[in-house]
Amino acid sequence: MSFFVFSLWRKTLENRTKKIVFIVVAIIAVLFVGLIVSRVLQSKLFAEKKGEEVKRDPVTVVKVGKNTIRKTLFYTGDLHAEREVNVHSVVTGKVIRYNYSEGDRVWKGSTLALLERTETWDEFKPVVVESPISGIIAINYLDKGELATPQTPITMVVGGKGIKVAIKVTDIELGMIKKGMKSELRVPPFPNKLFIGEVSKVSPVIRRETRTAPVEILFENRDRMLLSGMFGDIRIVVETKENVIVVPYDALLFEKEGKVGPYCFVLEGEKIVKKRNLKIGMIEGESVEVVEGLMFGDLVIDLGKESLKDGDEVVVVDK
Repeated sequence: MSFFVFSLWRKTLENRTKKIVFIVVAIIAVLFVGLIVSRVLQSKLFAEKKGEEVKRDPVTVVKVGKNTIRKTLFYTGDLHAEREVNVHSVVTGKVIRYNYSEGDRVWKGSTLALLERTETWDEFKPVVVESPISGIIAINYLDKGELATPQTPITMVVGGKGIKVAIKVTDIELGMIKKGMKSELRVPPFPNKLFIGEVSKVSPVIRRETRTAPVEILFENRDRMLLSGMFGDIRIVVETKENVIVVPYDALLFEKEGKVGPYCFVLEGEKIVKKRNLKIGMIEGESVEVVEGLMFGDLVIDLGKESLKDGDEVVVVDK
């Protein structure tokens, strides 16, 4: 009897153990399948998210503002004193002495030099050479004892309050330039200094040989930084517009080798860009006036614009 009870108990225990093992295996299998499914779903979501991020191009934007813009004409030229006079002797004679050295100030009527006459009829009376203007001695051309003739300059005297620049203007641009227009000058010795002047003379005649006309620009030179003989870059301001829509020229795009356009992309909302056709006006340096197509406060795509299409989604890197 006891043997029968033991066998029954043993068989019951084995059945329970099998059930427990089966349940444990089933749980492990379910957890394993769940883990695989979770990994697959995560991978799919990551791939979709990554694909979405790839489609959203990174860009930078510039905010449209209002500013002043100018139309300018650029030239280069040599600097001259406002008045430059080469002084000659009316008769032939040898230089006895100069009364002033280069850099000295003289006045109208000052005796610049004395010459020994070569005519025998009045050889004991020296020739007096006077300054025709007040100014500064720029050059004494001859040495003591050298022969001066009516054709040979003895001294150059420079005068006036300013410095002038003579430029040659083409017939196309001449019509834009008027007397009194503001001008700007920069010279290599003072690259960070801007000298202000204005157009003082405009020739009414175009030279047939060159198809150009001479124009003079006068610049203030109170501190005497500008010297005759220097070379400089000149800009004549022919038109100025204030409080107009201005954007960087690099923000513009063109199609078909510049024949179609200009246009730009504008950020609408947080991530959508829209193409805007533009009508532009004056261009100054790296800035351009936009007459139609943009409004104050618009966000124009700057970097990253080349690959965009109308309606694309973007990620703004920096506003």
